[in-house]
Amino acid sequence: MVIVIDTREQRPWSFPPHIETEIGTLHTGDYALKGDDHFAVERKSADDFVGTISLGWCRFVKELNRMDAAQFTAKTVIVETDFETFCFRTGSGMILPPDHEHIRCTPQFVMKRIAELTMRNVSVIFAGNAELASAIALRLFIERQNQLEYCNLNLESQR
Repeated sequence: MVIVIDTREQRPWSFPPHIETEIGTLHTGDYALKGDDHFAVERKSADDFVGTISLGWCRFVKELNRMDAAQFTAKTVIVETDFETFCFRTGSGMILPPDHEHIRCTPQFVMKRIAELTMRNVSVIFAGNAELASAIALRLFIERQNQLEYCNLNLESQR
């Protein structure tokens, strides 16, 4: 198993030493298995995700359309923060929008966008931090590799 890291990743996730990685150009997503054109992981920091679901929404929808056209088996976004921190800040007994520059991104707006993504078969995973995000991504790639190997075994047994 080889994980391809897109050339645009400025600070790539780290994976265990036994996992081979290489830098390459991905048409969609930030991380993918080498040779697999039907699954990729999109990595987002908290700020990136806010930008994606607000000002970058149209561009992101185009990327989702490319994934659909390429018949992706799954679409996954891993956000490097936890949901509560991303959406809510508790103060004076009230729930307030988080402190970020996109003041119109209320918790309701964020949940609306997550619902829209879910209806498009996009899994949004709030991982807590980059270390946990990379661990989740690795597990996804292991499962995807197992899926591909199982499909190949079935094809070979049918011959």
